[in-house]
Amino acid sequence: MKKIILGLVAGGLISVSASAASYQAQGCGLGSTLFTDGSNLMHQVLGATTNGLSGNNTFGMTSGTSNCELDGMGGQANTVFIKANKVALSNDIARGQGATLASLSRMYGCTNLKAVGSALQKNYKTIFSEANTEASSIDMSIRNVIETNKACI
Repeated sequence: MKKIILGLVAGGLISVSASAASYQAQGCGLGSTLFTDGSNLMHQVLGATTNGLSGNNTFGMTSGTSNCELDGMGGQANTVFIKANKVALSNDIARGQGATLASLSRMYGCTNLKAVGSALQKNYKTIFSEANTEASSIDMSIRNVIETNKACI
């Protein structure tokens, strides 16, 4: 029975990933290849949950696979990622560490995750100055903090 389910999942991944376009609000990763219809709230929730539970989105973001695009410092993919992961990112920046923060740091091309986490943690109130701060403003603030503190080595 387990082999049948595994075969169905693998077959679904192949067929879905072949037709997958850019990801929606659920972010990138395994969930974005399984649940491609981001216009449906249920697909967004299932996609985001799958991304979070599978751990595959971190690999996808660092390798440019699973509908994740490598975009360099301050690109559109960074803003989309921030928007899709705003709460988790806010929590990680407040702690100065975490998977979401590590993924975003790599998207910016940073290798010293400890320095980035520390710099962003110290500037949390600047980055999240308002409760409803836009993703593009968060991206701009993060880039400014990283550049000012020379945290991205």
